[in-house]
Amino acid sequence: GETAETLRTVFDERFEEPRQAHPMRFCWDYWHVPSQYTLHRTQAASYFDEDAFAALTDALTAFGQRELGCRAISPPWLSFYVDGCEQRLHADVPQGPFAFVLSLTRWEERRFSGGETSLLRPETLDYWRGFDSSVGLERGDLVAEVQPLFDRLTVFDARLPHGVSRVEGERDPRGGRLVLHGWFTEPAPFSEGALTEEEVGEGLAAPLEALYAEISPPAVTGLLAVRLEVGADGTVAALRHLADTLVVDPSQLQRGAEADDARPAVLNAVETHLGGARFAPSGGNSSVTVPFLFD
Repeated sequence: GETAETLRTVFDERFEEPRQAHPMRFCWDYWHVPSQYTLHRTQAASYFDEDAFAALTDALTAFGQRELGCRAISPPWLSFYVDGCEQRLHADVPQGPFAFVLSLTRWEERRFSGGETSLLRPETLDYWRGFDSSVGLERGDLVAEVQPLFDRLTVFDARLPHGVSRVEGERDPRGGRLVLHGWFTEPAPFSEGALTEEEVGEGLAAPLEALYAEISPPAVTGLLAVRLEVGADGTVAALRHLADTLVVDPSQLQRGAEADDARPAVLNAVETHLGGARFAPSGGNSSVTVPFLFD
């Protein structure tokens, strides 16, 4: 979109003349941890002008609220990768439930190899479930590779082991992999429409109390965000799942409980109790987003 083009143009202009020295050429941290990380990074807030940075953060924050149930983002990094740069597989200490990568890479014009975001597949993380010794596996069966197409926003569970495949064949920063990255943070209920914040809180109180009583202790970990479409009469007309990273936590299973039943039990309880919520009648429709973070 327009914001991505604006940010990309700023980067290109600052590297256009390699013999020119100015502060924005000296703000980059060359981050090298042997056998783990090699890249150039800087804080996006100090690299772009105030208006361009505000447009970026406003768009990302709106997406997080609308699609993930997260009300904020961490300060984003801007990073570029040239020949030899990479991130080998790792799992960060998450600053939020979802990580994001917004690509400013001219991917279709690239002259390098590598640069994809690598994510361990769910089947790899749960390797022995469904294991078949008669089937051979290669890298593509174990790791998903996401191409950083220009203006593509990649969002993933921040707990997942991930990395960036080694970039080879490009030494000019303008021709390399260029991305903004960070975390979506602060999962919390919020609403839009006729209902006030107080009315939303009152309408959710009883259903949430009953829900937590039913599923406590929850045998899952991760985030589930749902959106309630509430009519003017206060009833829930529809419940939609926005994001779901729930996985079973075997340590929380009750004696005799089946692991395969844990996720469905939580999902059914959420739909039953929140789907039956009753809010105060209002002058119009409302949308209420409710995230659940189980850790």
